Amino acid sequence: MTHVPPVRFRTAALLLIPLALAACSQAPSTPPVSAANGTQADTALLPWTATDDGLGEFGALALVSGENKLSALGWTSATNGYGPAERNKSNGGSAAGDGRTLTLNGKTYSSGLGVHASSSVTFTLDGKCSTFASDIGVDDEVGSSGSVVFQVYADGTKLYDSGTMTGSSSTKSVSVSVAGKKELRLVVTDGGNGASSDHADWANARVLSCTTSGNVSSSGDVTYKAPLVITKGGTYTGNYRSTDPSIPAISVKTSEPVIIENANVKGPGNLISGFRMQLTVRNTRGYGVNPNISGRPTGRFINSEDTLNLSITNNYLEGTGGIYVRNFIGKGSSGQTIKILRNSVRNIDGRLSNGSGGYQNAFRRYQFVQFNTVRGLVNAEIAWNQVINEPGKSALEENINMYQSTGTSGSRVKIHDNLIWGAYAINTATDTGYAGGGILLGDGDGSSSSTAGGYFDVYGNTIISTSNQGIGISGGHDHKVYNNRIVSSGLLPDGRKIAAQNVGIYVWDMYGSKAGGNWYNNTVFDNKIAWLRHRTDGSTFLNNTWFKDCSSTCYNNTTLINPPTLVTETTEHAAWKTRAASAGHTIGVQ
Repeated sequence: MTHVPPVRFRTAALLLIPLALAACSQAPSTPPVSAANGTQADTALLPWTATDDGLGEFGALALVSGENKLSALGWTSATNGYGPAERNKSNGGSAAGDGRTLTLNGKTYSSGLGVHASSSVTFTLDGKCSTFASDIGVDDEVGSSGSVVFQVYADGTKLYDSGTMTGSSSTKSVSVSVAGKKELRLVVTDGGNGASSDHADWANARVLSCTTSGNVSSSGDVTYKAPLVITKGGTYTGNYRSTDPSIPAISVKTSEPVIIENANVKGPGNLISGFRMQLTVRNTRGYGVNPNISGRPTGRFINSEDTLNLSITNNYLEGTGGIYVRNFIGKGSSGQTIKILRNSVRNIDGRLSNGSGGYQNAFRRYQFVQFNTVRGLVNAEIAWNQVINEPGKSALEENINMYQSTGTSGSRVKIHDNLIWGAYAINTATDTGYAGGGILLGDGDGSSSSTAGGYFDVYGNTIISTSNQGIGISGGHDHKVYNNRIVSSGLLPDGRKIAAQNVGIYVWDMYGSKAGGNWYNNTVFDNKIAWLRHRTDGSTFLNNTWFKDCSSTCYNNTTLINPPTLVTETTEHAAWKTRAASAGHTIGVQ
């Protein structure tokens, strides 16, 4: 029996393009792909996240106002020299939770991090805290042994270096400013004589003077102004907020070039919206707010209709409906195009409000990027974005969806080197009918050359745990998907199974492009995939590919690892971040 991906039903193209999915509940008795060509490496040598306490990767940004203990927050990545980094315990041995009470020179600590050189633990602050503080030293459990160096980095800059410390050293205290910093990284290296007994404690590690609204700087919290209406081209900055879901925080009512930079925008509706825009948005933070009107979702970060030119670079989005672009009327010969680059995104959220501060069990099908009948693009690019969606805090369909949209034969749209982690149902552990995924090409009616999608290159992306599919081609022509890394353990961060887990890559002409003569030149090759599904009896199988309408042009797609685990997912994220840094890219607000 061959596994068939879910059937998806579409309505005609609307501004919101509602989608639905009927999931296939059957699983094959054997995987439809060949046996794995690799095995899981020794996990003691891989980055670890704590999954036993439900924090791990997806606990990030759980900041409260005032003081925050780092052991109570989720880290965005962690590597550790021996076993996992421990919360509120010393490093101990190779197993999780096997440490002892954090103890430095006879003084015990109820909170902190216990690590082992070489170690690196990263936290996302997003400019919301003013100070990092901690006591540091080699834990008493190794006596006078051990030799380590503690280092503190913020946004890649070293703020503190302890020099070499041993088990005989006096405890030191660290207090450094992290005001306005997006990322805090705590590093422990060995003292140059190997890593034996290098049990290091970040005791009572904490960030101080934090706020949950906007960014923290030396001038304090963000103060928002009333919504802004732009009627003339130029450069605009400042902080703008709407409290009315029908009024954008910023409305652009001109076709002259507009730049919005170094801004904060917040509200329950669209944050930046307009028609016939030539718009650049950079170094700006956007925050979606529950509209508190029953049945209504928050709005989008960008809502662009009849687009002339769009450049969205180095921004931070949280809790919004993403970036929506309908129709392109610009002139490629004049350099007009669409660029969406180096943005940091958390929780694309289409959940419908229940009107009383919470949410219904329903959502509007938002995407991080949605192109709707955006055709004939030249030099267009969606690249080096980091998109992380947390279960229970987000609701979206595809992270990137190309609906009846095209590049040109001479200038294909490039979707490359993005990090996409997460696409989950509201009831992730039970909803088998969820249609969310990573990237979908050729969406919509392909029976006519005027509607069929085409001319897209998708490469170099890292896609993690996006439920229904990692990448799909559902119609159209001239789509090329290659050199992507697509991984899912089939599990939520807390270890529960993803009910809608389906397939790593599929190629399926589900909208009749063949009938219209518009299904051709679709190729999928050199991708590395590890997409794990869990049967009801507890057994697992890899469901890496399903190529219903692809034979000779889909080739050399290999198994990355078997089985992929939650640790594998974190490892892939860390590798992407290293690759982005090595390529010289700063992700998010600079």
